[in-house]
Formats: sequence, C-alpha cells, structure tokens
Amino acid sequence: MTESPVRASVTAENLAKLEGPTSPSKNTNSMRSNATFSQRASANAQSLLFNSVLAIKGDVPRLPTVKRKAPLSVATTSINFRGFVQKSGPLFYFQDNVESTLMWDDWPWTIMWMGIWAVLALHPRLFFSVPPAIVATILCRTYFKKHPLSTDDLDASPGDALRSSLKEPLVPSTGAEQPPIAAKVAHENELQYFYNLRDIQNMMRLIIDGYDDLSPLVPYLNWSSEERSLRILQASLVAAVAMYFIGPLIPVRLVLLLAGEGALVAHHPWVKPMVAALKKQMASSPNAARRELRKRRLNQLVADLIDQDKLPDWAWAAGWKDVELFENQRYVPSFGRADRRWDAANLRSNERGAWSQRSDGWAPVEAGHVSVNDVPYALEPGWMWIDGDDWRIDWGARWSTVGGDSDGFVYTDDAWQRPAPYAYGTDKNAPTTLPDRTLDDEDEDEDASSTVISSDTPEPQITAVTRRRRWLRRAVRIPE
Repeated sequence: MTESPVRASVTAENLAKLEGPTSPSKNTNSMRSNATFSQRASANAQSLLFNSVLAIKGDVPRLPTVKRKAPLSVATTSINFRGFVQKSGPLFYFQDNVESTLMWDDWPWTIMWMGIWAVLALHPRLFFSVPPAIVATILCRTYFKKHPLSTDDLDASPGDALRSSLKEPLVPSTGAEQPPIAAKVAHENELQYFYNLRDIQNMMRLIIDGYDDLSPLVPYLNWSSEERSLRILQASLVAAVAMYFIGPLIPVRLVLLLAGEGALVAHHPWVKPMVAALKKQMASSPNAARRELRKRRLNQLVADLIDQDKLPDWAWAAGWKDVELFENQRYVPSFGRADRRWDAANLRSNERGAWSQRSDGWAPVEAGHVSVNDVPYALEPGWMWIDGDDWRIDWGARWSTVGGDSDGFVYTDDAWQRPAPYAYGTDKNAPTTLPDRTLDDEDEDEDASSTVISSDTPEPQITAVTRRRRWLRRAVRIPE
C-alpha cells in the first residue's frame, strides 16, 4: 500500500521553497529608492496578497444551505413570529399602496402613476433615476413631518407659495418643529398589531392561492409525460434561438408602455363588468356555437399534426389510414348517479350495440359494455395497427354536419335522427329545439336568423335520448 501524500499547510517557509533560493541583496535601500511609484505600489499589493494567503487556515468550509440554518425551536419560532408581526407594518403599507393604485381607489393618484410610467417607458434611462428619486421623496415627506406647515401655508395658493419661497428661500417652514420620525414597532396591545396579523393571514392565503394556481403547470415540466415535456423543451430551445434574432426588432419602449398602462387599465372598475358583458354577448351571439366548434376542430387538427409527426417513415411509405369506431349511448332518467344516466348499458336489445363501425349502427362490434381499448376490432386483411398509437376521440365531430359537444358527442332522438350538438329537451341548460342549419356552413354573411337556434317552432315532444361519438385509430398497410 502506498501512503497518501501529506498535504502541507500554507506557511511562509513553504511558499519560500516554491519560489526557490534567492540571493540576498546588498543594495536594498538604493534599489527601493530607484523604484518608481507604480513598482512600489505593485510590490505592496503583492505583499498584501501574500499576507492574506498566509492568514487562511486550511480549506474554507463549503456547507450546504440547510446546515447553515438555525434548528427548529418553538422558542425561536415564537420570538421570530412576534418580531415579524411587530415590524411587518412597512411591508404591508407598501403593499396596500400598490393595490390601491392598481384598483383605482384614488383615480388622480393612479392617473399620475400612468403618466410617470409613460415617461419611464419611453425613456428607459430614467430608471436609473428612480432610486435617488425615491430617497428624495422619503426625505421630503419626513421633513414635513418634522416641520409641519402652518394653517396659513396650507391654505395658500400655489402662486403665493412660490412667491413666499422666492422671498425667503432659507426659511422653508415657520411651523412648530416636531420630533423626527423614529422606527416604531407595534406592541400586542395596539390596534396596528392586529392589523399586521390580519395582513399576515391574507398574505398566507395569497401564497396558498398562488401555489394552487401554479401547481397545474408542474405536469408539463416534470417529464411525467416525456413526449409532452420533450415538445416543450424543443419549443423553448427554438424560441430562445429565435428571440436572439428577433429581439433587436422588438420595440422595447412600446412594449413597456403598453404593458404598464394595460395592467392599470385592466384593473379599472369599469373594465371587468364590460369584459364580462362582451363575453356574454359573444356567447349568446348567433355564431357562438360555430366559433366554439371551429376552436375544438382547430385544437384537434394541431394535436393530429403532432401525432402524425411521430409516425415512423415506413408507415408513410407503406400508407396508413384512420379507422373509425362509434360509441353509442342512451339516456335513462334515474335518481342515482348522474354519470349513469347516459350509458351504453341503457341501450335496448333490438337496436345498435355499444360499439359499431359506422355511425348508422351498421357492422356492430360484439364487445359489450367495455372500454375502447378492450374492443376486439378486426381490421381488413393486409392492415395492422401502428404500435404505440391508441384510440383517440374525434373532439371536433367532423363526421357530423352539426358538430358535437365538448366531449365529441352528437345527440339524436329516440330513432337516432335529428342530430344536434347539445342534449335538447334533456339538458336543462341546453336549448330545447334543433338548430335550423348545419354548423359546417362556412357562409357567415347570411342573415343572423338563419344561424340561430329556432325558438319559433318548438317541439317539446322531441327530446335527445341517444348520442354517439367517434373514436379514431391509425392502421398501416402491411409491407410486402
């Protein structure tokens, strides 16, 4: 066994050994006198660095952050919480002022900040003037706390105040001098202490709500679905490279201006009800159902393009197609579970089965009431399923001329006729009549009455008690 080398400590003797033998100088004083100022300064710096190295005793400890923290203690927690409640007043004072500005509690104050932000956004160099301006503002406010203005000065007009300051510039205030503002903590028997407790409680709720709002984003970033996270990673890298070239073309000043002013305008008390009214108007407009259907079909188109990008090259070379399978259900009113009212088990014995190969119920699949992945679907000779590709819902219900609901279902009457994208006569929140025309009609320039749900000819005896939706799966031709 070989012995490990002994680590030498940093000493003057060891450093001298590294520098090698040096011959003593006989004319030290003459050399020092002949050296320039810069040379002497450099020598002094080297000497200071040398002495600093000698002052280091061993390796600097690199402890984890957890080990630097104080251990958990009930006494320490009580002391820190009490001190936090007493001294958190300025933090919540700043928070209250920001919220009051955003919420237009004092509209002249908010208008003033909109103007300030406009100047800062159009001249970004002024951001460097913000810290000294804040200090100057604080000094002015504390000055008038120490030297309050008299009643006459408060009642004076701006012109009189200017003339008075020009006449006596060295006498800024004639009021009684007050003691300067001192840092004051709130004690347990004061009302401010309970105000701070209330604000701490609300801050805890704010953190909880923020966590709950952000937690749904975790599955997109934790690789629980490797395909999805990989797509996000690829898009992020492409966006980072693209922004490197697009960044110089972005009008930063205009973006800052619109972002700041937009944030203030969006919190105006009139904006929220106005936006809600516009959304309600758009939702009740004649083309609302068509827009919603097109949105779902666009989302499905994007998802299909992403899925098709995963297909192997040999599948494109051999040729592939979408195989369709229809899920059929019937509605039966019951007092039990709501999700059992629409079910394949409610189908009659003399009608189509739970699964069929066509929308009209032809070619039923003898599968019973099973999930889609357990359906024994027999492909045509010469075709096989693509590995890794499962059944997927046709969310846009492209096979139907009237579209479908958000789950892809198309509702029909007892005879599987009169299709509609909603459960008419069954769902209390849905219209009770049929649409006048198909939602696939691309002509939006016609009269609005031709696109609305008809209410002039009600047919209460007709209700939607059946529904079906399409499932798709890709099959590839077997290579020869």
